Amino acid sequence: MIAPSLIPKKAGDRVKTDRRDAEKLARCYRAGELTAVWVPDEAHEALRDLVRAREAAKKDQLRHRHRLGKFLLRHGKRPTDAGEAWTQKYVNWIRIHVRFDQPALDATLAHYLEEVAHIAERIAKLEQAIDEAVAQRLRNSRGDRSLAGIARGGANDRRHCGL
Repeated sequence: MIAPSLIPKKAGDRVKTDRRDAEKLARCYRAGELTAVWVPDEAHEALRDLVRAREAAKKDQLRHRHRLGKFLLRHGKRPTDAGEAWTQKYVNWIRIHVRFDQPALDATLAHYLEEVAHIAERIAKLEQAIDEAVAQRLRNSRGDRSLAGIARGGANDRRHCGL
């Protein structure tokens, strides 16, 4: 399979007919100028969607952490001995040492902490699902244990790539 966007084009060559296109493709093929592409199967696309979901969850995690961090800074709550940000020690410091005079602020803090914990659980579940999907691809890779073999799902020769 050849990607249309990777077919070389001359500037000003705008006349398009099936005959001209066929001749151009034949010339490019003979000259070795066409770039083959691999069309992923359904299982590979499903794995890619799972990875995209994890990436989105990681972005959400960053947003929620920033939101909580800015909330703490707005109210003058700065850790002194909590260690690196977002370690278990840091989160425990927030849970134990951060208190407010206003119940509404305590409720807001609790909400932000729940969101950070929830997104961490989501990421863990997605990572587990990715690990299981990759293990399945490894089992189906027909002996090809390379990363490329996993990505192809065992397509070890050109005929599986649509060429």
